[in-house]
Amino acid sequence: MMQMEDNFNEFISNLQIDNFDDINNSLEGIAKKLNQKYYDNSTTENYLIVGSMGRNTSIKGESDIDVIYELPDEVFERFDDYESNGQSQLLNEIRDTLKEKYPSTDIKGDGQVVVISFTKYKIELVSGFKQENNSYKYPDTHDGGSWKNTKPIPEIEEANNMINNTSTYRDICQMIREWKANNGVTICGLLIDTLVKNFLDDNSEYKWKSKDDYYILLKSVFKFLSEQDEDRKQWNAMGSNQIIENKNFNFIKKSKKAYNKLSNSTDESSTLRELFGSRFPISEQSANEYGHSYEEQFIEEIYPVYIMYSLKIDCEITQNGFRTGLLSEFIKKKFMIKQNRKLKFMIVENDIPKPYEIYWKVRNVGYEAIRRNCIRGQIKKGMEYLSESTNFYGPHYVECYIIKDGICVARDKISVNIDYD
Repeated sequence: MMQMEDNFNEFISNLQIDNFDDINNSLEGIAKKLNQKYYDNSTTENYLIVGSMGRNTSIKGESDIDVIYELPDEVFERFDDYESNGQSQLLNEIRDTLKEKYPSTDIKGDGQVVVISFTKYKIELVSGFKQENNSYKYPDTHDGGSWKNTKPIPEIEEANNMINNTSTYRDICQMIREWKANNGVTICGLLIDTLVKNFLDDNSEYKWKSKDDYYILLKSVFKFLSEQDEDRKQWNAMGSNQIIENKNFNFIKKSKKAYNKLSNSTDESSTLRELFGSRFPISEQSANEYGHSYEEQFIEEIYPVYIMYSLKIDCEITQNGFRTGLLSEFIKKKFMIKQNRKLKFMIVENDIPKPYEIYWKVRNVGYEAIRRNCIRGQIKKGMEYLSESTNFYGPHYVECYIIKDGICVARDKISVNIDYD
């Protein structure tokens, strides 16, 4: 059990943000520029980090940072007096002001925010007007323009309360985010934090657990997530009771798969590595069985990963020109694939708006892959499909990634179990 505790300690350490100073410098630069315009001073005040980072549950590599910049009331009055879509004009003014400081940076208004795209992350800046109840009024440029309201402060306070009064809340939130990024799971950060709070409220015995119990903890968390109502249209956010809409989230089905993998595992270390990816350390024994290659690539080391869309891949299996079935059908029936078959991997579900780029990864696993020195694992740019063949037995897998605006916004993985002839 000591090995498992060490693995989880290292895993949680690997998830911590390592570029906060850089992010903070950017935020202070933005605040200073806007303060010069709206407050006639050069301080670095008047902004609030919200979202996952504001709730202290974000992880390394998350690309979007949500920030509210607090504007004076007279600015609201000025733009509220516009006959048509003063909200759009406000975003344009914020954008143009920041362009003076960052002329070579991509800065644009996008519905409710001004997006400042730095090299390794994007800051989504909300122009907020603080209300007496500590909520913020902010502009929405859609449908001719309107003012909306958001309540991030009670959400931040509730998250901090959970962090301060449990030993596991923050760890679980961060591990679920890493699972989301590694498995193409669609669920928003606020819903993760809310459901983890609900889980711990319902299962208080897990509020204080050492890391050598985290495998059992994760099984219970995924069981809880898998039992959520797939037809549910919305949830109430912790602290604020704001509505979180169900935007075709797939986390319930994905949670069922994760729970089953954990429950049926014969190698806990390898299963955790499969669920969480390269940031989870793997034992030497599992590494020897799994195979290791210095040439293997991991998408999170190439692009920021922020899963926003759903993606599903499948594979057409043929022999001598005749179609024998889809890989998804084989998996459901627990069939193995024979050797010397042709495989055509393809995207079958994709809700990502173009333009985007498609990348593929083929990973061979097991003794035969190691013996043949054919582990592979490189990530290569491709098209809507990928052609392969079943050359030798073993438990292999194929992954597909969608890259949009320099960010991995969707991914999917399918197992390819080839039988020993």
